[in-house]
Amino acid sequence: MKESRLLGAAVVAIGTLALFVLIPVGIVSPSDVPALALAPEFWPLVIASIFTLMGILMTIAPGSTDRKTTEELRLVPTRLPRLSGFLAILFAFYFVVPYLGMILPAMAMIIGLCWFTGERRWPLLILVAVGIPLILAMFFLFVANIPIPLGIFEFIYS
Repeated sequence: MKESRLLGAAVVAIGTLALFVLIPVGIVSPSDVPALALAPEFWPLVIASIFTLMGILMTIAPGSTDRKTTEELRLVPTRLPRLSGFLAILFAFYFVVPYLGMILPAMAMIIGLCWFTGERRWPLLILVAVGIPLILAMFFLFVANIPIPLGIFEFIYS
């Protein structure tokens, strides 16, 4: 069996385990949740379902080859600094949120990640970096009534 099919089967096994064992056992959900999308297990179930579906596709989709070319193997060391940069940005976001809230760090993270991947259209970048965190914050605060860390924007919700 090809490497990609074995990997796909492993992904399906992990996703199935998450769907039928880990999520039901590990996430306690109250019975009086007004909407399914607000239930604690909703997003883990969505992610585990997508994960399992991707594993199924990996298993049944025909792959070109499982052998790595010399060129692909040479690219691995050049990709490690990029991965390290992404991880550094994500860790910085994680550690800054308790102090500054989620809105400003999310804006900075989006700008950093987009710039890091090569986006240089600043008007679009700023529109996305400002718009998405604000829209998500307004949704969680005023539609879903779920408090999020706001940092210097605490006056919005008080």
